[in-house]
Amino acid sequence: LCCLHRYWGSRREVWPKMVPQTSTVSKMFGSTAYERYRSDLTLLEVTVRNDEEHVYPRLLKQASAALVNSYARKGYPYTAWEVKTLLIQALESEKAAALQAQHFSTVNEACH
Repeated sequence: LCCLHRYWGSRREVWPKMVPQTSTVSKMFGSTAYERYRSDLTLLEVTVRNDEEHVYPRLLKQASAALVNSYARKGYPYTAWEVKTLLIQALESEKAAALQAQHFSTVNEACH
């Protein structure tokens, strides 16, 4: 099974109960995410958006997939708390966001 953001956005599998599709980014990632992204933006919306050419939306999309994977996939290398922490830390700069987005992407694609 593919663990990419496209996979979760396609709704081919039931999302984990701990992270409902309708959960807002601000609720799942906290006040720092609330300041950066729309307050009503849901995790499902993030997974289906096509604005990855910008670094912060790309980070959010990959972090959201990582968060869902952390709950849904045994052996996923990050816990939910680690995913949330890494996202918040990566919001410091565009460079940090780009690096973390790429790292999440690599881990998400390797998840089977």
